[in-house]
This record gives sequence, C-alpha cells and structure tokens, in this order.
Amino acid sequence: IRMTSSFISLLLLSSLVPLSQAGHACVWIVGKVACEKDTTKSTNVEIRVVDRDSVFPFSFLDPDDLMGVTFSNEEGRFSLDGCADDFDWLPGVPNLPEPYIKIRHYCNKEQGETIELSEFNVFTPNTHDLGTIILDTQKTASPPPRDKKTNI
Repeated sequence: IRMTSSFISLLLLSSLVPLSQAGHACVWIVGKVACEKDTTKSTNVEIRVVDRDSVFPFSFLDPDDLMGVTFSNEEGRFSLDGCADDFDWLPGVPNLPEPYIKIRHYCNKEQGETIELSEFNVFTPNTHDLGTIILDTQKTASPPPRDKKTNI
C-alpha cells in the first residue's frame, strides 16, 4: 500500500508539470540620464528593470521581480538587459512579463529619489530606447530615430 500511494503521488505530480508553464521574455534597454543642474550627478545613477507581478494591495503576496540593474557611465549613458518568467494562468495563453524601469538618482534631493517609468512591451531581439531622461524635471526626450534594418 505504501508503494502504491507513492506511485500515485508521483503520477499526479508529473501530470501537473505541463500545466505550470511560464511566459519567458527578455528585454534590452538603452538610454541616457541627465541632471542639468549638476552634470556630475548624471554619473552612477542606478537603473533597474523590474517585472510587475501584482498591484497594491496584493503586492506583498507576489512582489515584483528584479530583471536587471546597471549604473550610468560618466556621460549618463546606460545599457541594461534582463529576463523574467511569469506563470501562465490560462493554458495556451502566454503571460509575458510586464517590465518597467526604476531610476534612483540624487539630482534634486540629497537623500535621493526614485523615478518609475511606465510599463513597456518591447522584447528582444528589439531594443527599447528610452532616449534622454532629464532627472531635474523627470521628462523624457524622444529617442533618436533608428535604422529599421539594423535596429541601431
């Protein structure tokens, strides 16, 4: 009887594995940050790409996942990549990640502040170009036009 119940448990568990699939996607992000009041504060700005998994008040049950993090260079430029998996709740309907950007900087306040940009759905092999983000005013300048053939 003990062997039979173990076998049944294993059979049941293996039948659930195909149901637990996940939507997997990766992002590639480029951009520039600028602090017009003090250009030195455009260096070492922390940029994170995060996958939104739930909304308040349920975020404590399923917090957002960090996909990747980087810091801006001396010119304020950065490139960032990351991947995430989201559980497919409905069979046959992929649940892709909902990436968004968080930028932690010290341009306006000595204690720092965080800017959160809206979600986007540009996944690799395409590049999500943020253009220039002005940290003083939290405005985004349009990214430069890209060559459609080379995506650069």
